[in-house]
Amino acid sequence: MPHLVQMDKKYTNKGMVMIGAEVQNSSPEAIAKIANSHKLKFTLTKGIRGPRLSNGIPHTAVFDVKGNLVFNGHPSNPATEKAIKDALKDATPPSTDSAGNSFFNKPKYLVDERTWTNTDGKTLKAAMVSLNGKTGKFRFPNGRTFNYDITKLSEDDQSLIKEKAASTEDKGDQEAEKNKFKF
Repeated sequence: MPHLVQMDKKYTNKGMVMIGAEVQNSSPEAIAKIANSHKLKFTLTKGIRGPRLSNGIPHTAVFDVKGNLVFNGHPSNPATEKAIKDALKDATPPSTDSAGNSFFNKPKYLVDERTWTNTDGKTLKAAMVSLNGKTGKFRFPNGRTFNYDITKLSEDDQSLIKEKAASTEDKGDQEAEKNKFKF
């Protein structure tokens, strides 16, 4: 797994998109534990559909920008990295918006990644993506999202969420007022 993490770090900003596929029927908890322990930033999925490429684990399939399979083998094989480099030759650099933010940058959150505590004293590390009534949408460091009733969080955490939500609404109101008469 460490070599995949390194590969992801090395090539993501050059346009590579890495997707990990778990194919051993592990529990979601076991998958999350491994993803968190290795601080994975790439997407993980449970199972895959498509042609069987190999019986070996781990296994790497490299596709070029047109979706053609250009390499199929073990990730530690030196040909893997060469195939990635060759496939990225035709990749366009990550796009940026008018503010200079890369498509690959970390998404904007209502509350950045932190440790949350529930009323039972249990903790978890996640960012808060959005709030809809009393339900917060959270995102684990590995990218997996989940919904959670914020009334089950500590009073401090609830206060922080309310403060951030109010701040976001105020910014939205200010932008709307500023753009009110633009044509």
